[in-house]
Amino acid sequence: MEFQTQAQQECHTKVASWMDELFEDIPWEKLDEPGFGLFMGSAWVEVRVFPWQEDSVINIRSTVVSGANMAADLQSHLLRENAEMRFGAFSVNDAGDILFEHTIVGSTCDPNELEASVQAVLAAADNYDDQIVQRWGGERALDRPV
Repeated sequence: MEFQTQAQQECHTKVASWMDELFEDIPWEKLDEPGFGLFMGSAWVEVRVFPWQEDSVINIRSTVVSGANMAADLQSHLLRENAEMRFGAFSVNDAGDILFEHTIVGSTCDPNELEASVQAVLAAADNYDDQIVQRWGGERALDRPV
């Protein structure tokens, strides 16, 4: 695993030291790039550490649904849901995947903040993936081939 900056490496080491304690009941693994992956229900969430200016950021992201019919009512639904979220927001990537993510500053992050962010993204992805697939089609993380 290669780090681009010292701040990124320090943040990754800090987060790694918290993973077992914070997520002992959730299967998780180290990723090839600086970060970790977790499964809960039908959701897969990646916790990645990126360099940012003189600091780092921790991006918690889930690909909620791939291949949904990106109709106007789905897009409007996601935007309305964003207005109600406390942590994170929906977005759509260039491939048309529906994402849910939240980002926090690495140097000031503490275990409680990381846990709250990860749990919020996991819960949103696990809850919304079924709703979206049922109404607009597509595949949840659990349904995609590995």
